[in-house]
Amino acid sequence: MSGKMHRFGFLVTAVVVAVVALGLWQAVSAQPASAHGKDLDIAVTPLIPDPDRPLLRLYRVEVVYLGDREAVEGATVTLTAARDDGTVGFPPVELTEVDEGDGLYVGEAVFSRFGVWEMELSVVADQGLGEGDVSFQDNIRPGALNPEQVAALEAEADRVIRLQLSFGFSWWPDVVNIAIRVVHSLAGLSYFMITAVAFGMAWFGVPPGPLNVPRLLNRTFLPGAGFSLAVLLGAGLYSAAYDAPITSPGIYDIERMREIPYGEWYLLAFAIKVVAFVVLAVLAVWIYRVIREWNAAEGDKPAITTVATLKRATMANAVVGVIVVADVAALIYLHYISHLGVFLPES
Repeated sequence: MSGKMHRFGFLVTAVVVAVVALGLWQAVSAQPASAHGKDLDIAVTPLIPDPDRPLLRLYRVEVVYLGDREAVEGATVTLTAARDDGTVGFPPVELTEVDEGDGLYVGEAVFSRFGVWEMELSVVADQGLGEGDVSFQDNIRPGALNPEQVAALEAEADRVIRLQLSFGFSWWPDVVNIAIRVVHSLAGLSYFMITAVAFGMAWFGVPPGPLNVPRLLNRTFLPGAGFSLAVLLGAGLYSAAYDAPITSPGIYDIERMREIPYGEWYLLAFAIKVVAFVVLAVLAVWIYRVIREWNAAEGDKPAITTVATLKRATMANAVVGVIVVADVAALIYLHYISHLGVFLPES
């Protein structure tokens, strides 16, 4: 029995170490930031909509992600103007997003006087997924432009101010994403720890000692495994929306996912993960039922068929666990190369 006890303890330890290593690697190595990265490319075009009002400017702002050039939609874009002496050019102007404008925002501003103004453009992404500010200068002159110059500005061939903005690290979504990854890893660890005990009991026998492992499992397996799977599900649903290769709604926007590099492969790997989760839930119920049969046996000695059934159930659970580990590794890899793909030239 001491040999069985040793093997049982070694098995549980090995499972715990493996799951902890996987969880730490996933939590630390994967990027917790917005799926497109944090860098934006901004094009600002100042226009004169009315030559008779030289203090009036129409600002046309196009905001896209620097990496994959996808439009930043639903953002709050605000423009202000000021001088070093504190003079304000105009009240803050919140630009209006053009419907289906591919990240295009427009707004009018009336300056208080002519001169060179320090302009500040603030961009706050939808659902608080990042925010930042960039500055540029604009020279408001009393002389109106001639029709040819106005036409050139309207065609964006004369004066387009190119800016780049990088969102900073913040509690949302960065800290929240990291916390969700940690919770996800701990939930997976707790599930495989409790199923590892059932695995060891089936394959190596009940370890000797004052602790009655079958009765303990009978009381704790269902709530422990159920809670772990529920947390895994919640964390998975969150990550699918906010930690996918595209911004929210993430995986749920299948059409956009299919447009990015390797997006269809990512969807396939994610679907495998969903199927594996359902199978794990079914196996957990199966294992619990066999554990109840084990405890209902007379003299605490289960029938041979009960032991054999528990072996099959726990082995199937272990196999699915290995598949999940491999699938998670594939998802992380596909997440990375989906970003890398936007920088690679087409063959």
